[in-house]
Amino acid sequence: MARVKLGACDWALPGNGLYATRIAHDVGLQALSLRIGLKENDYPLTRSTMQRIYLDEQQRWGIEYVAVALNDFDNIPMHASPGGEDYETVWRLLAKAPSTAKALDASIVQVPAFGASAITNEEEMERAAAALHHLCREAGELGLSVASENTLSPEDFKELHERVESDNFYLYFDSQNYYLNHGWDEVEILASLYPLMCDQLHVKDGAGHLSGSLLGEGDAGLFDTMAWLDRHDYRGYVLLENYYDVWPLRAVMDDPYDILRRDVEILKDTVAKWRK
Repeated sequence: MARVKLGACDWALPGNGLYATRIAHDVGLQALSLRIGLKENDYPLTRSTMQRIYLDEQQRWGIEYVAVALNDFDNIPMHASPGGEDYETVWRLLAKAPSTAKALDASIVQVPAFGASAITNEEEMERAAAALHHLCREAGELGLSVASENTLSPEDFKELHERVESDNFYLYFDSQNYYLNHGWDEVEILASLYPLMCDQLHVKDGAGHLSGSLLGEGDAGLFDTMAWLDRHDYRGYVLLENYYDVWPLRAVMDDPYDILRRDVEILKDTVAKWRK
């Protein structure tokens, strides 16, 4: 494959990802990460009917599906305590995720650790590692990988990685989250954790806000991050995660699709300068 392929997270596209495959095609992207959905909607991407629709759209528009994101873990704790109200839901979702990714030919199950799933103490670290270890085992049997997106310090992520103890477990890097949440230098995070990264990452930007700016116009040092990736011969997928119809980014232009097109141009121009 080409050194890098460009894509987006379906949940970030205008219209909250409705017709994401067509939108990605129309703006010149190559790949999508798909959210598995919410408990209240019965995790729609796990259903064969919905999978057939997505696969039909893939054939029609030629877009790769590269990850399935367990986005409901923002709302329910992946490290739920046994016997707690969310424990059964968490483990039911963990059981469905690998087969869902496999059905859509996605290589990674992406596990966010924000909101309800943020790891803030030893007990949560222990339970999260156990859940991720189980998920890695199930995903590995299908030839898939698991990647955790989080804002743990490099030391804490390395500890989590050791506890998960699975060859198919990786970090899912994001170009703004570390700076926005902790003020940490994104390049320093990369330098410390790059060997543990998967071959996908999210890019977004903002100035004091999550996804509040076009790429490179925020304060997270996006172009420094991209230059570091170039120097270290990053190969894989770069996925947009700016939220194009949400304030404050929506104020940049009248039409959120124009904002998306501009970000695609910026991203393409950036990687076009990379060494071959």
